[in-house]
Amino acid sequence: MKKIFVGLLALISVNVWASAQDVLVERLAKTDGFSANFEQTVVSPDDEVVMEGTGKVEIARPSLFRWTSETPDENILVSDGETLWYYTPFVEQVSIYWQKQATEQTPFVLLTRNKASDWDKYSVVQNGDRFTLTPTDVNSTQGQFQLDIDAKGTISGFNVVEQDGQRSKFTFNNYKNQVPAKSRFVFEIPNGVEVDDQRD
Repeated sequence: MKKIFVGLLALISVNVWASAQDVLVERLAKTDGFSANFEQTVVSPDDEVVMEGTGKVEIARPSLFRWTSETPDENILVSDGETLWYYTPFVEQVSIYWQKQATEQTPFVLLTRNKASDWDKYSVVQNGDRFTLTPTDVNSTQGQFQLDIDAKGTISGFNVVEQDGQRSKFTFNNYKNQVPAKSRFVFEIPNGVEVDDQRD
């Protein structure tokens, strides 16, 4: 009887460990897109607030997103699934990348698509509605990515914890669980701006 109990306990423990990723994948799959305003706070390793900002995020799966920072500095990041544009109005410059170049190694890609191979790079721990993702590669330069998402698939925000202890907290508000128009993921380069094309 004791062996059966121990074996059952071990099985449950394995299932609990494995299910955090499954739960997160299931929750992310509940929506094909969303938009939200965000508030950003960056805290130093010494617990000092070094930056605060606001903006808007728009996502449509797979791999379409528009990230607009409004304060303290205005910049726009847009992807149509293949090409990524980074526009800084203040310096009148737009940089162009292949999306794969820019996002493949960041956990943000998990918000824009639900691809099985992406999950091989992270271990996932669940604590209520918070999921903490840690790179499995011991040589990775990434820190932790913490995503707050409820059982309905509503994302309330995320945190990025750098290896040096710096933390960037993004809190979502005015969340809309609907797919933004496709036109939001097309970037028209303004006349007169400098173009820095980094696609190879």
